[in-house]
Amino acid sequence: MPKSSLHAACRFAVGVGVVAIVAHTWFVMGLVVPVSVAGSSMAPTLSGPRRLFRCDACQQEFAVGLDQLDGDAVAACPRCGAWSRPSGAGVLCGDRLLVDRTAYTFRGPRRWEVVVFRSPSDGELCVKRVAGLPGETVSFAKGELRINGEPIASPHDITYEVRAGDRINSQDGCHLNRHEYFVLGDNAVISDDSRSWPSGPGVDAKLLVGRPLGVR
Repeated sequence: MPKSSLHAACRFAVGVGVVAIVAHTWFVMGLVVPVSVAGSSMAPTLSGPRRLFRCDACQQEFAVGLDQLDGDAVAACPRCGAWSRPSGAGVLCGDRLLVDRTAYTFRGPRRWEVVVFRSPSDGELCVKRVAGLPGETVSFAKGELRINGEPIASPHDITYEVRAGDRINSQDGCHLNRHEYFVLGDNAVISDDSRSWPSGPGVDAKLLVGRPLGVR
């Protein structure tokens, strides 16, 4: 083997070894932790345990989260509306995430970033998308999310509205203090998020766990 090729191979092997050591160290130190998605509030971006269905009418295959199914295990086809039964493929597990616990060591979350945090209501791990930043006023009007009174569109074409039973006042909204974030789920119709929490809409920065790698 030519010396140049041998040197290149050695450099590659050393590089791979360094990456492996760093990755192993991150896991051992708990800087990167694995998390499983347990619900449907971030679908379709992230999916929890779900069952596959195939519509007999239009042959559309689709998935429905287990937390959205009733005891009969039937679901309406999103294409034609016909009631469908499971395809027989069984239950798919929730998505697995690697959470970078160092992501917010030197900065706070940015708007529309997906974050993992402890629920202010019960302390359970949650994953949502940041919509409101510290010091902002978040409100809803005419089917629009508003920040400091100005409409702001989701880059993922998601429509957020205040639903019946939500705790937040649609017109007055809420003002976040300098350590709070307002978070929303991508599955906006069913998501339990800052709009509905009895403990209040804000997620304190101290409750942030990290950012899931590779999720936009």
